[in-house]
Amino acid sequence: MDSVKTASYDSGPRFLRHFPKFRDRGLSVIQRNVIAFRKLREWAGRRHSVETTFAVGDSARLADLCRSSGLAERLHASWSFELGLEGFPLVRVRAAGALKLKCQRCLAPVRLPVEVDCKLTIVAGENEIREVASPYDTVVAGPVGLALGTILEDEILTSLPLAPVHDGCTVSGEAETHSSPGASRPLAGLGALLRQE
Repeated sequence: MDSVKTASYDSGPRFLRHFPKFRDRGLSVIQRNVIAFRKLREWAGRRHSVETTFAVGDSARLADLCRSSGLAERLHASWSFELGLEGFPLVRVRAAGALKLKCQRCLAPVRLPVEVDCKLTIVAGENEIREVASPYDTVVAGPVGLALGTILEDEILTSLPLAPVHDGCTVSGEAETHSSPGASRPLAGLGALLRQE
């Protein structure tokens, strides 16, 4: 069963006290729950962190990407909060594990490692972005708040290659097709014919 743990640098599991329904539910519950900017700032002040291990199938966007190759993989994720230089909440998003995707050359499953480790500054609205001088990317919580699962998915998806392939993969039969002396080339003489006219 998926588990969600929380840790606080100064005292006990405040996250689960405020959101007990997150316990033992994994990413699907975290993804559906939006955290208000006020709460994010409070977590940053307390150096709060949240951890979970979840099945790829719990994430709609990752599941769509991996559906043809199998959804058996599990990922570990964590969000650690602190205050940034300008007083805005800062979240360190980490994920580790692997995804099974389709090789774009041979179309067989290829297992790609997932290693995400980034810091994001959280602002309440777009008008605050210009106040951020820190070197980290900025994410806007907006009037509703921020879904932790959504920013995790975004970071995982941007870390993946556009066209995943096996190392040294060639399409079966590709080399033989190019080197075969008897291969049919119906347009091979077209250039010569056009030059004659």
